[in-house]
Amino acid sequence: MLQLIKKDFLIHKNIIIIMFATISIYMFTGISLLFIGILFASTMAMHIFSSDEKNTARILLSSLPLTRKEIVSSKYISAFLYVLLISIILVINSLIIQKGFPSFTNISLIIICSLLIISCIYPFSYKFSSKYLMFAGIILCALYFLTMSVFIHDINDQIRIMVGLFMKFMEVRFLLSAAIIVLIFYVISWFLSIKIYEKKAL
Repeated sequence: MLQLIKKDFLIHKNIIIIMFATISIYMFTGISLLFIGILFASTMAMHIFSSDEKNTARILLSSLPLTRKEIVSSKYISAFLYVLLISIILVINSLIIQKGFPSFTNISLIIICSLLIISCIYPFSYKFSSKYLMFAGIILCALYFLTMSVFIHDINDQIRIMVGLFMKFMEVRFLLSAAIIVLIFYVISWFLSIKIYEKKAL
């Protein structure tokens, strides 16, 4: 299983370098650190998942002396490590670009939200296919832009204000409680994905 985790990082090492540069560019634009972190962590988690959905990758995985439990577990561990890696990249970029550490609340929320998103999308992807998530994402984006252009024109400003107020009253004990709940949810999602994948015909 450790070899599968190592494989995920070796295959995507060039993407990690590009991601570091891209995050730096995004940080210069003044976009919310929270948004950048969640976006990149979720995207990378899905990218390492979809890379194993190709026919050649499936044939290779099925030929290896690995159980389906180990295959699924390697994906969850890799996703968790990628979330931590992106958080570290954000901290490094903040030190270089903004000359200071990002807030503990921001980094904590990036990790918590990213793990929560992964916990939801991985079982769905194992049950169906990650390509359906892309269709769902396109539909959600279309609905969002429709809402913004027709119903609530200042929806971006309202979301920004709500997030700002939410983070202002955020306490360490609340973050700790949220982290514990999300980690439990992550483990449940992990075992659910194992059950789904074990019953799935390749």
